[in-house]
Amino acid sequence: MVQVKYRGENTEKLNKIIEAAQRRFGVYGLEKTSMREIASDLGISKASLYYYFPDKEHLYVHVIEKEHDEFIRNLRVNMQQSELPDQMVRKFVETRMELFRTFLNLSRFKMSNLMEFKTLMNESWVRSKAKEIKIISDVLKTGMENEFFKQDNPNELAELFIDVLRGLRTTFIKNKEYFFLDEDEYAVLVEKTNRFTEVFIRGILK
Repeated sequence: MVQVKYRGENTEKLNKIIEAAQRRFGVYGLEKTSMREIASDLGISKASLYYYFPDKEHLYVHVIEKEHDEFIRNLRVNMQQSELPDQMVRKFVETRMELFRTFLNLSRFKMSNLMEFKTLMNESWVRSKAKEIKIISDVLKTGMENEFFKQDNPNELAELFIDVLRGLRTTFIKNKEYFFLDEDEYAVLVEKTNRFTEVFIRGILK
């Protein structure tokens, strides 16, 4: 977990900082947002902001973690509206793509800075991946128990599924100057992601 200076009584202030940063990043992206601007939005000094976060990159990680927590909550609600396991997998992918679009919009940093940023984000990415694998694994396990899906190792299948989804995203981003996709590029990514999802589902249907 990215470290911040935290005390129990400061929870409300910490949440307000993260929400203000979330709004700024959503409009201007990470690269064009400054700590001074976030502090100004909150009506506090920049020094007060640095009390909690050493730089905007650490603050950004907390914003992304907030987005992912909201994604998990929304995902569970959306998936509960689907009665069949294959519908749950499709709903997972749909909701996950919406999160990725938000992630792209919040980011917009130069790909030349990606390696340094990966170090900062790595722990958060590992946790988020584990949560996603657990959700898909549970869906697959239920489908296998109900003889809807073929018998297999649900954890291994779920990890493979998530790895391929992440790989598709990387393919679209890796050669770009900025961590961002325009509308046409995003539409193609969605189409390819959905196509893979259908292939995956057909492959495990009993």
